[in-house]
Amino acid sequence: MKFSAATLFAATASAAAVAKDSVLFSVTDFSAECIPHSTQCSYSFSVLQPNSMETTPVQCKAMLAGNLDGTLPDVREGACTESSRTFDIIRSVGGLTFTVSQPVSPKSNTTGTHLIPDDELVMSNEPNAVVQSYTGPSSFDLTFVQ
Repeated sequence: MKFSAATLFAATASAAAVAKDSVLFSVTDFSAECIPHSTQCSYSFSVLQPNSMETTPVQCKAMLAGNLDGTLPDVREGACTESSRTFDIIRSVGGLTFTVSQPVSPKSNTTGTHLIPDDELVMSNEPNAVVQSYTGPSSFDLTFVQ
Protein backbone atom coordinates (compact mmCIF):
# COMPACT_ATOMS: atom_id res chain seq x y z
CA MET A 1 0.00 0.00 0.00
CA LYS A 2 2.85 2.39 0.78
CA PHE A 3 4.30 1.73 -2.66
CA SER A 4 0.96 2.52 -4.32
CA ALA A 5 0.57 5.82 -2.47
CA ALA A 6 4.16 6.82 -3.32
CA THR A 7 3.62 5.89 -6.95
CA LEU A 8 0.37 7.86 -7.12
CA PHE A 9 2.05 10.92 -5.55
CA ALA A 10 4.95 10.72 -8.02
CA ALA A 11 2.59 10.38 -10.99
CA THR A 12 0.55 13.38 -9.81
CA ALA A 13 3.68 15.49 -9.32
CA SER A 14 4.94 14.44 -12.75
CA ALA A 15 1.64 15.35 -14.42
CA ALA A 16 1.68 18.77 -12.73
CA ALA A 17 5.23 19.37 -13.99
CA VAL A 18 4.23 18.47 -17.56
CA ALA A 19 1.23 20.81 -17.44
CA LYS A 20 3.39 23.71 -16.20
CA ASP A 21 6.10 23.00 -18.74
CA SER A 22 3.60 22.72 -21.60
CA VAL A 23 3.82 26.53 -22.14
CA LEU A 24 6.53 26.85 -24.75
CA PHE A 25 6.16 30.48 -25.80
CA SER A 26 4.54 33.59 -24.34
CA VAL A 27 3.12 36.09 -26.81
CA THR A 28 2.62 39.79 -26.06
CA ASP A 29 1.43 42.77 -28.12
CA PHE A 30 -0.45 40.52 -30.56
CA SER A 31 -2.47 42.30 -33.23
CA ALA A 32 -4.04 41.18 -36.49
CA GLU A 33 -6.07 43.35 -38.82
CA CYS A 34 -6.93 44.00 -42.39
CA ILE A 35 -6.55 47.66 -43.29
CA PRO A 36 -9.79 49.40 -44.38
CA HIS A 37 -9.81 50.57 -48.01
CA SER A 38 -6.70 48.48 -48.70
CA THR A 39 -5.87 44.99 -49.89
CA GLN A 40 -3.31 44.50 -47.11
CA CYS A 41 -3.52 42.78 -43.73
CA SER A 42 -0.96 42.73 -40.94
CA TYR A 43 0.03 40.49 -38.06
CA SER A 44 2.42 41.67 -35.36
CA PHE A 45 3.52 40.28 -32.00
CA SER A 46 6.43 39.71 -29.63
CA VAL A 47 7.35 36.22 -28.44
CA LEU A 48 9.49 34.99 -25.57
CA GLN A 49 10.41 31.48 -24.46
CA PRO A 50 9.69 31.32 -20.71
CA ASN A 51 11.90 29.32 -18.35
CA SER A 52 14.92 29.98 -20.56
CA MET A 53 17.75 32.49 -20.51
CA GLU A 54 15.80 34.69 -22.94
CA THR A 55 14.96 38.12 -21.52
CA THR A 56 14.08 40.18 -24.60
CA PRO A 57 11.09 39.15 -26.71
CA VAL A 58 11.60 38.48 -30.42
CA GLN A 59 9.55 40.68 -32.80
CA CYS A 60 7.51 38.95 -35.51
CA LYS A 61 5.54 40.65 -38.29
CA ALA A 62 3.84 39.89 -41.58
CA MET A 63 2.12 42.17 -44.09
CA LEU A 64 0.32 40.39 -46.88
CA ALA A 65 -2.68 40.54 -49.20
CA GLY A 66 -5.99 39.85 -47.51
CA ASN A 67 -8.56 37.36 -48.68
CA LEU A 68 -11.09 38.60 -51.24
CA ASP A 69 -13.88 38.49 -48.62
CA GLY A 70 -11.91 40.79 -46.28
CA THR A 71 -10.90 38.05 -43.82
CA LEU A 72 -7.41 37.65 -42.43
CA PRO A 73 -5.21 35.53 -44.70
CA ASP A 74 -3.14 32.49 -43.78
CA VAL A 75 0.55 33.01 -42.99
CA ARG A 76 3.06 30.25 -43.64
CA GLU A 77 6.66 30.50 -42.46
CA GLY A 78 6.28 34.08 -41.22
CA ALA A 79 9.57 35.61 -40.11
CA CYS A 80 10.75 36.86 -36.75
CA THR A 81 13.44 39.55 -36.55
CA GLU A 82 16.96 38.33 -35.72
CA SER A 83 15.69 34.85 -34.88
CA SER A 84 15.34 31.42 -36.41
CA ARG A 85 11.73 31.29 -35.17
CA THR A 86 8.93 31.19 -37.69
CA PHE A 87 5.16 31.39 -37.33
CA ASP A 88 2.08 30.10 -39.10
CA ILE A 89 -1.49 31.34 -38.81
CA ILE A 90 -3.88 28.99 -40.56
CA ARG A 91 -7.67 29.19 -40.77
CA SER A 92 -9.16 26.10 -39.16
CA VAL A 93 -12.43 24.86 -37.71
CA GLY A 94 -13.35 27.27 -34.94
CA GLY A 95 -10.86 30.05 -35.71
CA LEU A 96 -7.21 30.58 -36.59
CA THR A 97 -4.52 28.12 -35.50
CA PHE A 98 -1.45 30.12 -34.51
CA THR A 99 1.89 28.31 -34.18
CA VAL A 100 5.44 29.40 -33.44
CA SER A 101 8.33 27.05 -34.26
CA GLN A 102 11.97 27.16 -33.26
CA PRO A 103 14.64 24.77 -34.56
CA VAL A 104 16.30 22.62 -31.91
CA SER A 105 18.34 20.56 -34.38
CA PRO A 106 18.71 20.40 -38.16
CA LYS A 107 15.83 17.89 -38.26
CA SER A 108 13.44 18.96 -35.50
CA ASN A 109 11.58 21.97 -34.13
CA THR A 110 9.95 22.96 -30.88
CA THR A 111 6.44 24.13 -31.72
CA GLY A 112 3.79 25.83 -29.62
CA THR A 113 0.21 26.51 -30.64
CA HIS A 114 -2.82 28.59 -29.69
CA LEU A 115 -6.31 28.62 -31.18
CA ILE A 116 -7.64 32.11 -31.86
CA PRO A 117 -11.38 31.44 -31.62
CA ASP A 118 -13.84 32.85 -34.15
CA ASP A 119 -15.47 35.00 -31.46
CA GLU A 120 -12.21 37.01 -31.17
CA LEU A 121 -12.33 37.84 -34.90
CA VAL A 122 -14.75 40.54 -36.01
CA MET A 123 -15.77 41.92 -39.38
CA SER A 124 -16.10 45.70 -39.68
CA ASN A 125 -19.43 47.04 -40.72
CA GLU A 126 -18.23 50.06 -42.67
CA PRO A 127 -19.40 50.64 -46.24
CA ASN A 128 -16.75 49.69 -48.81
CA ALA A 129 -14.40 48.57 -46.03
CA VAL A 130 -15.60 45.19 -44.77
CA VAL A 131 -12.46 43.79 -43.18
CA GLN A 132 -11.59 41.43 -40.35
CA SER A 133 -9.60 42.21 -37.21
CA TYR A 134 -8.60 40.51 -33.97
CA THR A 135 -10.28 41.71 -30.75
CA GLY A 136 -9.00 39.15 -28.23
CA PRO A 137 -6.34 39.53 -25.56
CA SER A 138 -2.98 40.91 -26.68
CA SER A 139 -1.08 38.44 -24.48
CA PHE A 140 -1.44 34.66 -24.33
CA ASP A 141 0.63 31.46 -24.18
CA LEU A 142 1.40 28.91 -26.86
CA THR A 143 1.42 25.34 -25.62
CA PHE A 144 3.35 22.25 -26.61
CA VAL A 145 2.31 20.48 -29.82
CA GLN A 146 2.66 16.71 -29.65
